[in-house]
Amino acid sequence: MTYSLAPQFLKSFKDADIRGTYPDEINAGVAYAVARAFVEEFAYTKVVVGRDMRLSSPELHTAFVAGVREAGADVIDVGMVATPQLYFASGSMNLPGVMITASHSPAEYNGMKLVHPEAIPLTKRNGLAQILKRVKKGQWVTPNKKGKFTKKNIDAGYQKSVLAGIKPKRYEGIRLATDIGNGMAHDIVPLLAEKLPIKFDTIFARRDGHFPNRDSDPNLRENQLALDNKIDHGHYDFGISFDGDADRIAFLDEHGNYVNSAAIGALIAKRMLVREPKAKIASTNLNSRIYDETITAHGGKVVMARTGHTFVKEAMRKHKAVFGCEYSGHFFFRDFFYTDSVVLTLREVLDAYVEAKAAGETFSQLMAPYLVYEQTEDIVIPVKDKDVAMAKVYDYLVSLQPQALKKFDGYFVDFGDVWGAVKMSVTEYGVKLMFESTSKTNAQKLQRQIQKFVKSIAKDEAY
Repeated sequence: MTYSLAPQFLKSFKDADIRGTYPDEINAGVAYAVARAFVEEFAYTKVVVGRDMRLSSPELHTAFVAGVREAGADVIDVGMVATPQLYFASGSMNLPGVMITASHSPAEYNGMKLVHPEAIPLTKRNGLAQILKRVKKGQWVTPNKKGKFTKKNIDAGYQKSVLAGIKPKRYEGIRLATDIGNGMAHDIVPLLAEKLPIKFDTIFARRDGHFPNRDSDPNLRENQLALDNKIDHGHYDFGISFDGDADRIAFLDEHGNYVNSAAIGALIAKRMLVREPKAKIASTNLNSRIYDETITAHGGKVVMARTGHTFVKEAMRKHKAVFGCEYSGHFFFRDFFYTDSVVLTLREVLDAYVEAKAAGETFSQLMAPYLVYEQTEDIVIPVKDKDVAMAKVYDYLVSLQPQALKKFDGYFVDFGDVWGAVKMSVTEYGVKLMFESTSKTNAQKLQRQIQKFVKSIAKDEAY
């Protein structure tokens, strides 16, 4: 099978995945070429392939499958699945794989998340750079024979894995308002409902790559309003919401208020440290301070990682961390191949809530100790040259005379009453800002100030 590459395809190669607008930055040609390069670069003989429900995913899936087979490797097609299910397939079968998805990005985007065996994600440092080099060259080896194509249903194996050791009776009477977001949680939630006595009252349950009801990112307040409204008109223990490929989960309390992902992470970290004292737990600059404080207070060790799901997984493997959390709603577990698991996240939260409920507490009361700080939403400001822009931002931050300014994954700056991160975005070409304080007003004020500066240098053609 032959495809022509889109002229802008280079834009789709990011630090941690391949993602861009369809068909301008990513198309069937890119998918085919990446598949051939993936197999040839690492001499893989079998590849697991999964996809989400985006409108362009069937085309990219067909092209990727063709590329793998024409490179001489066999394809195990797990069909339309959530990203954690693809990770399970890769990890449990010890095979490389690809998930065709743009995760939480808008409908016009698509992409590929590539993994080595054991669900180890590819980044520029461990594979993406080599693949890009081969793709640019565009010269393919002719194999002795074409690879085979096999379909495999992994639902039962995945269900058994993520629900192992569970005690369903604990959850009797729990009712959750659930926003599927027209995404792949459509396939995960029924697997839970089949085994657990939980009432999942769903909205936007139909898979639809148009995302007709809300954008894919569940952590943005405008994307939580429908779930908030459902909670207001019902009697729910709490609410949960997912992104398009169901590797992110967001929590709303019984009043419809968003609960910061780092607060959820702090709750889980505390539980992890009860089971494994002195364990290592991964964090990032964009997490709420309460997360790191909770880990330290309960005898754990904080392992810092770059922001981005692939980098957190990388740091966890390196340091053998038991758990990791990103502010964006990613939660990572050593016992799930060091990858994201919305189900294991929900299990931990449910178990904590069951205990709190028995003591007469609501979900909001359970989470209150972890919500002592106020965080801004992250902002990304487009710039022409991120490296130059970041250098100018550093000088500007120094001029503000902070109490502390650390260089790691961008900059972490602390003014005493307000702190936060300025970094280069992993998925977008721009500078990302997020700040935190005991006062959201103060955090927003500093964010606006630095945002204004970044916008001013972005207009400067001289740099």
